[in-house]
Amino acid sequence: MKPAGWQALSLLLTLAALRPAAAQMSDQSFEVTSQPDSVTVGDTVTLHLRLRLADRDLLFDTLPVPVGPRDRGVQILSISRLTRGTDRVWTGEAKVAYYRPGTQALPNFGVAFARVVAGVERAVFSSENGTIDIIPTLPAGDQPLKDIKPIEHSPAPIWPWLILPLVLLAAGLAARRIRRPRITPKIEVPAEPLAVHDPVESALDRLRAIEAEHWLEQGQLARHYEAVANVVRDYLAEAEHTPARELTSSELIRELRRRAAPSEALARCRRVLGEADAVKFAAVVPGGTESIEHLSAARILISEWPAGRNGGIHAAG
Repeated sequence: MKPAGWQALSLLLTLAALRPAAAQMSDQSFEVTSQPDSVTVGDTVTLHLRLRLADRDLLFDTLPVPVGPRDRGVQILSISRLTRGTDRVWTGEAKVAYYRPGTQALPNFGVAFARVVAGVERAVFSSENGTIDIIPTLPAGDQPLKDIKPIEHSPAPIWPWLILPLVLLAAGLAARRIRRPRITPKIEVPAEPLAVHDPVESALDRLRAIEAEHWLEQGQLARHYEAVANVVRDYLAEAEHTPARELTSSELIRELRRRAAPSEALARCRRVLGEADAVKFAAVVPGGTESIEHLSAARILISEWPAGRNGGIHAAG
């Protein structure tokens, strides 16, 4: 059984046991009205649910469920949750369809609530009865019924029995061709030279891609600053063999200082990462000129980072 079915069963059992407690609450009302008040058979009807409870009443669930017997020929299409307005009235909607003409009863809905001040731990409050006029689609009067004609059985086609042998023959020929070994000439493919990875050019290409996204013009400052900082961290991780992505900005500066990075390079790194942290964590909104200078500072930091000594990588300490 689906969860909605369990809710309906629970409300039905509670309604049967606690209906007297719910009926004693005179300061409650649960109205269900239709819009429009008359439709033709099969049309979708919008039901407006209006629930008023006391100020200290507590709803267990804002989703009403159908309760009580339901007439045949009525289908509930959807039920929305109740929302509370400024006037402390809960409102919602339900979509139903009627497939029988005449005056039909509106479905009854129920909600579970509690009133602690009155000692009511759980009760069900059901909606008031209402009706709607369903107009038939056929004109009034006796309509002649047409006879139902029997199903005509057409003879089975013959063409499948003619094509099947041809298909089997073609499949056999194809299988014989597949079984024959094919000798393919060996073609010598010249080996391509391995591309040399340049961390500096790779990082600069990523900065150019970020600049081409025009995030600054779109107002996405946080995204722009975070992307630039990630490029710097990835470059330092590769150039210095340090987990730059896993360290905070202050931890990364201390690690680079321990590796004897020059003070000028450390100052640029502290500026780029610090400005990115201010935008991300302190919600700082820099101007357009500052954002452009931030990207330029990152480009200079990567281009002039002294990674050429000690065989291209700083000593690990």
